[in-house]
Order: sequence, then C-alpha cells, then structure tokens
Amino acid sequence: MLDELERVRAYRADVPDPDAATTLAARAELMDAIGREPRTARPFYADLVRNSGVDPQRSRRQRRRRLVLASGLAAAGVAVAGVLGFRGAGNPPSALAAEMNQLAQVAANQDWTGIPGPGQYLYTESEGTTGSDEYANGHSCIVQLVQHREIWIATDGSGALNETDSQGRFTSAGDQEQCAAMHITDPASEDASGGNRFPAGGLSFPTNDWRSLSTDPATLLAQVHERDGGPDTPAEKFVNVADFMRESDVPPAIRAALYQALPLIPGVKLLGPQTDPTGRTGLAVAFYADGEPTHELIFDQQTGRLLAERYYDKTGKVSDWTAYVAQKIVDSVPNYPMQQSTPPPGQATTPSPTSSSTP
Repeated sequence: MLDELERVRAYRADVPDPDAATTLAARAELMDAIGREPRTARPFYADLVRNSGVDPQRSRRQRRRRLVLASGLAAAGVAVAGVLGFRGAGNPPSALAAEMNQLAQVAANQDWTGIPGPGQYLYTESEGTTGSDEYANGHSCIVQLVQHREIWIATDGSGALNETDSQGRFTSAGDQEQCAAMHITDPASEDASGGNRFPAGGLSFPTNDWRSLSTDPATLLAQVHERDGGPDTPAEKFVNVADFMRESDVPPAIRAALYQALPLIPGVKLLGPQTDPTGRTGLAVAFYADGEPTHELIFDQQTGRLLAERYYDKTGKVSDWTAYVAQKIVDSVPNYPMQQSTPPPGQATTPSPTSSSTP
C-alpha cells in the first residue's frame, strides 16, 4: 500500500498542490463515491439498524472502519483528483459549495440519532413564532406569539404534540385596531397552548424509506421535491430541503447530500456566520427572490445539524423564526388527550411556514 501511495505522490509532481477549497471538494466527492459503492452482503443501513433500532456496538465498529478508510484514501484521492474528474485548481468550487461540502463532511461523520424502534418516538424540541388569525366581517385580527413546541413521532405516524404559547403581541397598530373592533384587546387571549396524542397516521416523517433515496445531491434534490411536493420552483426546492431536515430522523449520509444539494438551487446565497434567535452561532444560507432574502437556514458547524430558520417579509425584515433546541429517541409520550381526527396538513409536522408562497 505504501509503495502504491508513493507512486501516486510522484505522479505529476510538478503540478502545484490544490488549494484548501479544492481539497475539501475532492474529499467530499471521494467519500460520496465510497458511500455509493454497492454492498451485496447487507441492505442499505443494515449495519446501522437492527430490528428498527440502533445497535451501539455495531455502529461504533462501522464508524471506526469508515474513518480508517478515509484516512488511508484521502491523500491518494486528492492526488488523483484531476485524473478522476474532480474540480481542479483552475475551476474551484464557489464559496457556497465549498462551505456546504465541508458541512457535509461534518454531518456524514456524526453519530446518528437513529430510526425509532417499536414503542419508540423521535422527540424534537423547538421554539419560535406562531400566528393567530381571527376573521370577521371581511377583516382580520393577527396576533403573533412565541411558541415552545415538543413533538414525538413514531414510524407509524403515532405520537404526540405539545405547544405552549407566550409573549403575545399585535403585529402592528393597524392590526391592533382591527382586533379591537373584533373585541380582542389582550394578545394573551389568543393563547392556544395544549397537548394532544395522535393515532397512527396522525403525524409523519418526510419518508419512512431513507434507503430509497440517493446520496447524489442532484438526484436527491429531485427526489425530495417529488416526495415533499409544491410548485416546481427554486424557492420550493429550498423549502423541500428544510422539510427533510427538521423534526426528522434523516441519516447522516442523506443529511450530507442535502447540504451538497443546496448550491444546486438557483437563488441560494451564503450568508456566513450568523447568530440565531436563541443566541447560538452557526453557518447560514438563504434563498433570495428579487434581491431580498425570503427564507434562511442556520447550521451548526460542529454537528452538521439544523439550528434555526428565519423567514423574511417583502421589506427584508424577519417575520417568523424557529430554533431547534434538542432531538433524541425516547420510549414514551405524555398522556395527553387523544386527537381523534387527523390534523390539518402541516399543523402537526410544520413548526413554521413551509411553502414559499406563504413566507
């Protein structure tokens, strides 16, 4: 192996070493190629998932072997980047692509929360803004509240949802006047706090078949749009990517490919380090329309997780936000009253607006 590596290093020794961005891009493409290698002995993720749960010992063994492969092949992969068709120094990736490639590497090497097993639920805690709209005589009263949200989702769609509202306020003097005309003078009166349990099918993940998705970023982008729906626009595809990251048991390999898919969407721009509404700092990207941001995603550069989202109005001001606080697998749900009917689309699975037509 050492002789072979020496031969690789000697090949085209007169060519300057690639810069850091090119190295990151080449390494990400190499790891993606390794991840796509066919495995006939076991189905996709079978080494990570057993009986719909996670085997910690097996997970550690597989992760260690993957890191050994990376260290042994990274040098050779960068050296032969030009031969294999990776980006060269003369055609470096954009700043957005380079940052997303680096974030993808972080995400791909993180421990996986895992798929909930029998009797288990994926628990996600978040907080953000929500709105209460009241209509009467052709007029509307809009009250904005800060909402603490907890959701428990099983693979069959059963689970629970608890939302606690606070800090109610009128969104403008005009709204306050409209609300007063409808006899709503206290924003706190629109508090709709409460918890419910849901039967099978009441809640949902973006998909229950992660192995059917590709780790090729362009292919994956088309797949998530097909499954998530919405108009065939760049704005909606940005929303689709976000939908697959929040309140989801997305595996590391798919999360990594979703990051690499973001630069493929026209209108996505790199914002750099940003502080989310809870004071945490992360790397932010946003979708722009008509020169203004409409939807922003902030990622944790240490864990590869989605930290927060922000939505902007037509004037470029933040209109809504959501921050994701915690996620883990648990073995039970609170004994809230059972919701007998399926919630309206988006109510139980969408913490903030997810359609580009309603930012």
